[in-house]
Amino acid sequence: MKFWGAAALIASLIPPCVCAKTDFPPDKTSIIPSSPPTIIPGFAPIPDAARQAVPAKTISQIPSSAPTIDPSWQSRDKQKKRVHDFFRLFGWIRRNATIHEPQMPSAIRKIQRVLRVPETGEYNERMERVMSRPRCGTEAAYNESEATIPDGGNRKRFVLWGPKWNRNPITYRFINYTNDLPENDQRSLISNAFAQWTQYLPLKISPTPTNNARADIHIRFVPLGPSEPAYAYTNMIADGTSLSSGLINITFNDDYAWDDTRLFNFTAVHEIGHALGLSHSKVEDAIMWPYYEGLIRPMNPDDIAAVHSLYGWRDPRWSMIDNKISGSKFLIEVSTPFSDQSLTPPSPLDGLYQMRSSGQVLSYNPTSKSWTTIDSNKDTVQIAGAAGSVFQRHSDGSVFRYTGSGQSWTYIGPASDNVLDIVASAGDQVYQRRKDGWIARWTGSGSSWTTIEQPRNSRQIAVTDSRILWNLLSNGDLVRSQWPHNVGWTIVDINSLNLAIAVGGNEFYKLQSDNIVVWLDSVLYYWKVIDDEGDVVSIYAVGIFLYARRKDGSVWRYTGTPGVWEMLDDKRESEVVIGDRRGGVWEMVGGGDVLRLVS
Repeated sequence: MKFWGAAALIASLIPPCVCAKTDFPPDKTSIIPSSPPTIIPGFAPIPDAARQAVPAKTISQIPSSAPTIDPSWQSRDKQKKRVHDFFRLFGWIRRNATIHEPQMPSAIRKIQRVLRVPETGEYNERMERVMSRPRCGTEAAYNESEATIPDGGNRKRFVLWGPKWNRNPITYRFINYTNDLPENDQRSLISNAFAQWTQYLPLKISPTPTNNARADIHIRFVPLGPSEPAYAYTNMIADGTSLSSGLINITFNDDYAWDDTRLFNFTAVHEIGHALGLSHSKVEDAIMWPYYEGLIRPMNPDDIAAVHSLYGWRDPRWSMIDNKISGSKFLIEVSTPFSDQSLTPPSPLDGLYQMRSSGQVLSYNPTSKSWTTIDSNKDTVQIAGAAGSVFQRHSDGSVFRYTGSGQSWTYIGPASDNVLDIVASAGDQVYQRRKDGWIARWTGSGSSWTTIEQPRNSRQIAVTDSRILWNLLSNGDLVRSQWPHNVGWTIVDINSLNLAIAVGGNEFYKLQSDNIVVWLDSVLYYWKVIDDEGDVVSIYAVGIFLYARRKDGSVWRYTGTPGVWEMLDDKRESEVVIGDRRGGVWEMVGGGDVLRLVS
């Protein structure tokens, strides 16, 4: 893992304009600032579609939506307690130390930087909503560098406890169980929680035999009081650089209702992270973020990078799933957004697809580790897919949609030499980029398409989960159109350096011609350089994940912290990298070999 500094992209704040004309002003200034400004009035933050929503029918003491805040949150004493609790969770304050009133604004600003809200130094409702949630009770040891240096810049978000396990395999056992769930269910939940971590690690973790009272990690349920906000804590005891076998206890607060399997699942995965040697993360979407809001979180790149930094990778790291003899030309991955999976299961068409130079289209079965031909047509020149839908474009511009059965495809778009390429997005949407400067969107019925006026000379389009249509023009200008694309275009950036764009969920990234990668903070609404090494040649985003391929062919995954990336592969012949929303990664190397990231 490398740590890189991140410099801000110079820009000035200009009021965005909604525009239907075809040419933009020649001056190259950015519409979005490069540092956190005052929030633009009326700007609606883009929702985080990378998280999995909670089914509405689930009964839980943890609400699935933001509750009304207790008016008592304005009590200064309560606010001070919240601030002290936050500082202890991250090791920013010595045990039994106190933050006095004159230092309170500075302490609040430090927390606001982590929460990505305006740094006013005044405790507000956003802080209360986060810091009043059930939280982990594991307090980090005092970390002077984290405590004394203002958070931000090029510092990593995850924090390592220091010691790790120096043995393999590792064992665990239950000391007792809660009465809220059947014991078999608890054993299954804990086993699955350990698997969330071991899928990335060269470690084997298993329960001890029932007649064996010795184990490395113990799990127990103890009443801590109904008013105690901590749902669990982990004793992290070490002997030098190694965690101490038999002295690592995961304690669940038995005054919580553990029949809420969402809370049980989140708590187990989080506390096991502590038992493996991780402290709390400052990434709100990470498993190791200490507060729980009632959502099922996927493993975050920050969590993955943290455990890899402790234990390394599983071996082998990559596995070949197709060889260059096949002549792979195009590789795509189709996956359903997590927000959809809470209501319906993933689509049977989710998965990995490739198009070979002969026009043959194949889907990959990870269980049988085999490829199945779903079409063989020499006229096929492109495949695209998203959210359970797969499409192909022929050389004459016609478009077809896969039915999911054998080699059956449905004709949905007429032949036209005006079609440049197609882009698929969530919600069964597919768009055409056209030579005449217009974009066409399939209506979802028959072969009917709706045209969307656009500025001339489009270089690339991309569509978010919430169906925001981004358009990169050949002169570098960036414009976007809100669904249903009938009110013109908003100018977002006027910058001749813009070279390529990528969207993951609702996050937006751009690659500049100087090989710098920039992210749009859609909460504070400003540009942020997240890689300034100057050697990135392509980017790919999906869900919460962002990948970069560098000039030397190496493949890297963004951890969520500007300047901090984790190297996945160092092959010089790497040509394409793609991934799914669960963290699966595939790459195509020179000649057509297709490899899967095993760890």
